[in-house]
Amino acid sequence: MNEEAATNLDEMAHDFLMVSETYSGTGPANPYPMLAELREEEPVMDGDILARFGVPSQADYAGSGRPVMTVFRYPDVHAILRDSTNWKSYIMADGFGAAVDNLLLTGMDDEEHKKYRALLAPAFAMPVIARLQETMMRPIIQREYTDKLRPKGSADLVRELALPFPVRVVYALFGFPDDGDGDTVMKFASWALRILSGPQIDPAKLAVTGPAAMDAGQQLFDHVLPIVRARRASGDEREDLISFMQNVELEGQRFTDEEITGFVRMLLLAAAETTSRSFANLLIMLFENPEAMEKVRADRSLINKAITESMRLDPVATNLARIAAQDMEVCGVTVPKGTAVTLSIGAANRDPSTYERPNDFWLERPMRPLLSFGFGPHICMGMHIARMEMAVALDLLLDFPNLRLDPAHPHPVIRGMHMRGADAVHAIWDA
Repeated sequence: MNEEAATNLDEMAHDFLMVSETYSGTGPANPYPMLAELREEEPVMDGDILARFGVPSQADYAGSGRPVMTVFRYPDVHAILRDSTNWKSYIMADGFGAAVDNLLLTGMDDEEHKKYRALLAPAFAMPVIARLQETMMRPIIQREYTDKLRPKGSADLVRELALPFPVRVVYALFGFPDDGDGDTVMKFASWALRILSGPQIDPAKLAVTGPAAMDAGQQLFDHVLPIVRARRASGDEREDLISFMQNVELEGQRFTDEEITGFVRMLLLAAAETTSRSFANLLIMLFENPEAMEKVRADRSLINKAITESMRLDPVATNLARIAAQDMEVCGVTVPKGTAVTLSIGAANRDPSTYERPNDFWLERPMRPLLSFGFGPHICMGMHIARMEMAVALDLLLDFPNLRLDPAHPHPVIRGMHMRGADAVHAIWDA
């Protein structure tokens, strides 16, 4: 890695930690005992569980003072996510929407959301992504990351693998040009991370992070637009997102280069950050459950089950938000029209009424609808990409002989009230 690339990786790691700090607040590193108590005693709580600990909340990112309640039980969270008629999503764009010109699928409702989602969905369909898993994802992850790591015998797997590989893969899926040592990839990732760090409870911090998020949004746009224009000018037809968007029609019209750039910027926000954290969390759970690790190493068909179970047990996005379009009743409690609800995905994912052995990492767990990618009409469109690139990276990493945590470093800790993840995962193996 050249000096500029190393500097860009340093900046990306710094911005990653800024997101962790933003969404940890004053909450406990392990919030699950507290969430279990609330789920049992106050399944619909008056107030916002995130705001209580100084964490920016999707229920009121803009700090408008709107009333907020928190919902903890799986059946209630699941029902709200399914019902886009009575529970709206526009509040999801309150915080960093301005940094991306409010072009966020997660913040769209009704016909607008249906229109754009139907337009983009074919590019994210399972058969399309599965075809690219072996032709694009595996070669990139192996050539640029695991093949370089293996001779070293040790690494911080957050910094040297989990952080860079997801954005590099998505960069290729979009159809961006190869930038050699990944300099541009890491710049793009850092700008996306700065946008995510924009919302703050503390006005003094917001005075710094707010303008930085706006600047990062503009930088992303300014750097992506020439790439999109060059692709159109070249006339190249490829199997990537930019080509797809340049050819697809909406109501008889093609997207402009500026519109495509806006969509690409929007997708970059979710493309890497959540996958990086999810992959690191998955590794920690496997390290902490060596029997499961050996089962997966011996039978790679279990990789997808391991991914699902890790995302259930400790999801990165532990909360989502909706707002009541009319007076609603949840678990016997009235939620007045205009009241936002923070949906505790973390609490719902460990609800014993839905999951047997809810606090265990259990590969043989019976299937239930997973809420960690959302659910219903707004379920994450990029979930197949995230799952497949994590599966490839884990498969390659499990080939490292005697892979284990490095006893010379502190045991990794997954932390945060939201955007949960580990700052580092130091591992060693027989080189």
